Amino acid sequence: MKNSIPSDFLTIKEVLQKGGVICYPTETVYGLGCDPFNRAAVEKVFKLKERKLEQSPLLLIPNKEWVLRLAKDISKTALQVIEQFWPGPLTLVLNASSQIPSWLIRDDESIALRISSHPWVSAFLNYYGFPIVSTSANKRGAVSSQSLKDVKTYFPQGIDYTVDGGELSFSRGSTIVSVRDNTIQLIRSGDVTLEQLKRIYGQGSPL
Repeated sequence: MKNSIPSDFLTIKEVLQKGGVICYPTETVYGLGCDPFNRAAVEKVFKLKERKLEQSPLLLIPNKEWVLRLAKDISKTALQVIEQFWPGPLTLVLNASSQIPSWLIRDDESIALRISSHPWVSAFLNYYGFPIVSTSANKRGAVSSQSLKDVKTYFPQGIDYTVDGGELSFSRGSTIVSVRDNTIQLIRSGDVTLEQLKRIYGQGSPL
């Protein structure tokens, strides 16, 4: 007997393919998402957050193979960190491939990627097969959403589909590090600590 596909997966896939915006739970906070290869959809997400599309969005990817599609010149350090901390609340800034759309490439020619450990995200992306945008479901500068009540307070309209993940546990958000060469540069503190990152290198940590 084949495993059936959840009906909401089919609906969400259609929403994304039509350039819509979804809201979904992650292991850190509720996020807003869309098809990253659809510029109008990405701009819609940023407009909801009252932000300009000045810094390219973080992407949640289905699997490690997508790193090879979206990034280039991947360092040994990056591969070690991926092996140790993915899936999980650690976002990696890597050298962006020149083959991807310009709005996904940051000013320093980098791209931010993560594999989520949240069961819903993991299951959906495994079904969908493509990356989605991931940005916290809140207005610019506001506290992140830990519940749908928070989400609806920020966005009474404008979201095309919302996934109810219940009340999320407190989170500092995903840690962001640059691993573009054989060093690790901390960009934003989060659920993965600096001490955890250092431990994979012992006394010879490049941090």
